[in-house]
Amino acid sequence: MRSAKFGRLDSLASQLLLTYVGALLLTVAVIAGGLWMLIGRHQELMTRFDLRNETKLLEDSLRWDSSGRAAGLVLPNDATWIYEALPSDLKYRLLDANGRVLLSSDSNREALAPSGAVFDSSTTSFEVHAGGQRLNVRTAPIVRGATTYYLQAASSDRIAMLARSVGGFLFVRNTLQLIVLSMLVFSIAVFFTLRRVLAPLREASDAAARIEPRNFSARISIRHVPAEFSPVIDAFNQALDRLENGYRVQQTFLEATAHELKTPLALLRAQIEMKGCNDRVSLLRDIDHIARQVHQLLQLAEVSEDRNYRFESTDVSAVAENVVVYLRRLAERRTIYLELCFDPIEHTSVRADPAALHMLLKNVIENAIEHSPSGGVVAVVVEADQVKIRDEGRGIQEADLPHLFTRFWRGSNRKTDGAGLGLAICKEIVTAHHWDLSAHNTGLGAEFVVKFAAAGR
Repeated sequence: MRSAKFGRLDSLASQLLLTYVGALLLTVAVIAGGLWMLIGRHQELMTRFDLRNETKLLEDSLRWDSSGRAAGLVLPNDATWIYEALPSDLKYRLLDANGRVLLSSDSNREALAPSGAVFDSSTTSFEVHAGGQRLNVRTAPIVRGATTYYLQAASSDRIAMLARSVGGFLFVRNTLQLIVLSMLVFSIAVFFTLRRVLAPLREASDAAARIEPRNFSARISIRHVPAEFSPVIDAFNQALDRLENGYRVQQTFLEATAHELKTPLALLRAQIEMKGCNDRVSLLRDIDHIARQVHQLLQLAEVSEDRNYRFESTDVSAVAENVVVYLRRLAERRTIYLELCFDPIEHTSVRADPAALHMLLKNVIENAIEHSPSGGVVAVVVEADQVKIRDEGRGIQEADLPHLFTRFWRGSNRKTDGAGLGLAICKEIVTAHHWDLSAHNTGLGAEFVVKFAAAGR
């Protein structure tokens, strides 16, 4: 399966891109809305701010002679016409320390002052009414050497309203343009960034698509893969390792099974084809042998799958007692005493599948019975963290110890014609439970130990 393209809305790249663009749009909208509300709620503050800017413009436009006196006021070309076209809405005055007008935007040579009052240099902001308009006035001192001048700038309410309307329109238009441009630039940057970042994932997807049942050895490289995706690819590679191992085990198992069943089936067919063959006992023995092999193969297939286990708190002593009762008649037929030892007060409980634990103990005890001499004792000892099964047979040859739990393996001193799967089934069970199963010689026979401590109880 190939990786998703940008055009699909359910792809990671598309979702990230849409998320980033949406977040950018929301951020710009919140900022623009906040500024618009701030301007609307603080109109008076904005009017004063405009007067301060106007005063600064006028101050920068003043010209002085060599003696430090005001020689005139030269406004920028884009501002001169405003005072000429709107004489009743925009005014300025340059005053000396005594309040005499030195420069004026119109023919009026009187200082701007509140109605009924005279010029006061300490009053920096006030309102006046002239020509039916309310003017907001700001007075700012200008120091030239030892002489102080005062510059007055005035604007009407309707000029302030016009400025805010035009400014608001320009603000909204510029904001929208900024949003569109920012989204375009940001989207292009995110697109190529995601394309570069997700390229290793597309390569990993292509590599995964090339893995087939006959090519389990292939693995996905994590080179250049973003750190956030490395655990996913590692887990996928580990799953492939387990799958490859399981596949190889199953192949080996099938080959061994076919080999093991081929011989008894061939013998059985030969006996049936022989004319006059009436060896009923031999035929039944071969059929029983095949049936036992098939039964153990089914058991082995069942315990090899982890999903077949149902784990719960299990009383080991109770399970061991049930197994001993079940196998006691087999032991008695062979004149073998089966002994169970456990503390009836202290119960040994482990988290296990009761049926699997029953099969485990049954196979090990059954194996001990097979290798015990007539009149011998098979002891089953249940302890706090382990179960020990001891017999009084000839023991296990040192060369055979590494092969005890191998499938279809039969020891050199084997007394029966079993399939060699009993202990292999036990090994699968302890592996699924994360336990440990071991065997050693005691000098008086062999001892198998199932240790639960390996499970971290």
